[in-house]
Amino acid sequence: MNNTQNKWDQRWREKAATTDRQVDPWLRRIFPIVAKDVAGGRALDLACGAGRNAIFLAEQGLEVTAADISSVALSQLRKEAQRRKLAIKTLQLDLEVHEPHLPDGLFDLLIDFFFLSRPLLAQLSQIIRPGGFVVVRTFSSAGSDLYGMIDPRFALQPGELLEIFAGWKVLLHEEGLEPSKKGGSLAGIVARRW
Repeated sequence: MNNTQNKWDQRWREKAATTDRQVDPWLRRIFPIVAKDVAGGRALDLACGAGRNAIFLAEQGLEVTAADISSVALSQLRKEAQRRKLAIKTLQLDLEVHEPHLPDGLFDLLIDFFFLSRPLLAQLSQIIRPGGFVVVRTFSSAGSDLYGMIDPRFALQPGELLEIFAGWKVLLHEEGLEPSKKGGSLAGIVARRW
């Protein structure tokens, strides 16, 4: 077990009683953009935490794999999925290593909420089927509130998501419109692989 895993395991232990199981409102809002094209398909939730978004995707009929470094968070997800009678595959994976071993096969949808690894984002075309979708939502330095507690390494620069997904069909891109509770603002993209 490494220091990063220890940190996140501790965080999820502390949050166990207060974990919010509600899907991220932005995912709920944008899901209709991809719903028809991913129906019954495979989805991957990267850095899933306790799995609120993975649960939502499974409830929409997708075959979901949820990956996170924290064994504690994945255990919480498995318990909640079992309680709801949902089949969600969990995968303990350190996404911060130089080249993480991503799950085998191609996915119809990949979501990544509040985890930023630029090298990982550059690899996504390897695991998304042609015509498949990526949905990313995370912290950004765009917007008027540039002060906060977010480490600049984990915050997107204005326009950075558009650069990362330059070879994809961008269906929606937003940044700097919604302030983050941790400082700065949020950015999000829905992109389709050609």
